Amino acid sequence: MYLVVRRGAFSDLSTGGELAGAAAVACVRGFEVPEQWRERPGKVTLRARTGGQWDQVLELPHALAGDAVAALPPVRRSERAPLLAKLQAMSTELEPPPAGAAPDGRLTYALNPRIAMSSGKTLAQIAHAAVMAADALPAWTDAGCPARVVLPTPAEFDALPRCIAEVVDAGLTEVAPGTVTVRALAPAILAG
Repeated sequence: MYLVVRRGAFSDLSTGGELAGAAAVACVRGFEVPEQWRERPGKVTLRARTGGQWDQVLELPHALAGDAVAALPPVRRSERAPLLAKLQAMSTELEPPPAGAAPDGRLTYALNPRIAMSSGKTLAQIAHAAVMAADALPAWTDAGCPARVVLPTPAEFDALPRCIAEVVDAGLTEVAPGTVTVRALAPAILAG
């Protein structure tokens, strides 16, 4: 799955994470995503300049979150649209998420504080957590996938309650194989 971020659409990781998660879930729900992809999902986050590139992305089959993140149905790299090969990987420095992990009624994406990932890798990992959580939380999905991103302390991360999804990375790019990158906590109002 390609996630394409409109350049300059947001400046913080929390907003980007919520939009990337919502776009990925909408894409999986709106398109016939093969089961084998869901078992081992791959995501790449790219950025598109406002205007020409972004407008061209919107001409492709996609699911959109706000006017900032488009998720394109999974395809083999060799079958991707030529435009996608021209877009740059998302590496824009974004404001970090807030500390702590107190529940507030939205799904919480808790980033592993022991690792460093680029903004694009982080958004892809959050999108993975969102797709996993959507399977378990249809009411959350129907509500539009309201979420937030937090950066807990290492001790808080280790003790997170009600982990509805845990993303374990395959280790093909920025982190070691088997690294937990994101944990998703169910919204208190929906987890009951």
